[in-house]
Amino acid sequence: MRICVYCASSTGKDEAFAQAARELGQWIGQNGHSLVYGGACCGTMGALADAALQAGAYVHGIIPRFFEHYSFEVVHKSLSRTTLASDMAERKKILVKEAHVFVALPGSYGTMDELFETLTLCQLKQIEKPVFLLNLQGFYAPLLAQLERMQEAGFLSSGNRSLLSAADNMETLTRAISDYSRQHPKLL
Repeated sequence: MRICVYCASSTGKDEAFAQAARELGQWIGQNGHSLVYGGACCGTMGALADAALQAGAYVHGIIPRFFEHYSFEVVHKSLSRTTLASDMAERKKILVKEAHVFVALPGSYGTMDELFETLTLCQLKQIEKPVFLLNLQGFYAPLLAQLERMQEAGFLSSGNRSLLSAADNMETLTRAISDYSRQHPKLL
């Protein structure tokens, strides 16, 4: 199964976020899955990819071509495969096409952009793939509260709200992904 993980090009202030990325990458490799992600070598993206590679996972990074021109190194050089996208929009399109499952770890604007574009595609029935959110240390509690507010105000139906599944810890997240893979054995 190809798992797309949306996460950050920084590690954040709390080591727990980078540790969660490493744990997820290791779990992906140890369970025979592949990782599809944003292709960076830094932040939680780098921690995730390095751990997945060390655990034997096939890792496909998709990164916009313009990152090659940055004065600091962004593109991960040790991946199983790297695809250079023309821009951020194409990157998201490839990530969505390549993945069977989506996971959003704590992050910032880019993570939110990828998460909500994926959820919108699910809502519009352009794709039918599960989307999981790791609410580590309550990081996404305000976002989840906002989704509830959207539902209460009549902007978000309960069916569309259910397109996003949140897990508070890595064990719950990996169990949910495993349950999905057991229900869809042809993805393996």
